[in-house]
Amino acid sequence: MARYCWLAAVLWLVSASAVADDNWVQVADPYLELHTGPGRGYPVTYVVERGKQVDILMRSTDWFKLRTDDGRTGWASRFQMESTLTEAGVPLKFRDTLLDDYRKRRFEVGFAGGTLEGDALMLVRAGYRVTENLMGEITYGESSGDYSTTRGYYVAVVSQPFPEWRISPFFSLGIGKFHNIPNATLVGASETKSNMANAAIGVNMYVTRRFFVRGDYRRHVAFIDENRTRAYNEFSLGVGFFLF
Repeated sequence: MARYCWLAAVLWLVSASAVADDNWVQVADPYLELHTGPGRGYPVTYVVERGKQVDILMRSTDWFKLRTDDGRTGWASRFQMESTLTEAGVPLKFRDTLLDDYRKRRFEVGFAGGTLEGDALMLVRAGYRVTENLMGEITYGESSGDYSTTRGYYVAVVSQPFPEWRISPFFSLGIGKFHNIPNATLVGASETKSNMANAAIGVNMYVTRRFFVRGDYRRHVAFIDENRTRAYNEFSLGVGFFLF
């Protein structure tokens, strides 16, 4: 499991979104509070008075990083930002990034934990969204049990019929390679390498514009030889991140 921890740490850093340069707005409320970070738990270090202008530098979910005309920076909530005025003197409105922007993202990565026929399983995956409904995906998985270690990798086509839903179902079909390595304590057991195919159903739940939770049920079929196949049931739950 430790080999995947570095991946989780790196991916969690990918959380903020850039906003166009020189996006100046005017404070219309009596004051606008600037926090040291994107959340109410961060202390307020500066207050911008009514009539002053601020430049929107960055957005992270419902918080905005701002710069004042004298160079101070800080974070303000979406609630307060929707009381600011544009150059035309009209209130500024911000679209909901949660359900709009993730549909435009193309490249995603993720990792998951679960079970493969009752044995512990870890997965890493990467995908590229060709259209809103269709994505290509590559996955590597490793499962360790009392009697053997199983490794596999495969490519899959993922279809998402309702990409606009916050909780969005999908199904996929894939092909790849299967490798089962018996533990050294088993006498007479031999390694198995074969081709495999799989099918899956699952659901994505979008939490922020870059982060989602994913659950899968997948059925693998390993083609051991011309006359013998073996089926494996996989259940997994994990997280994913849109990179761009």
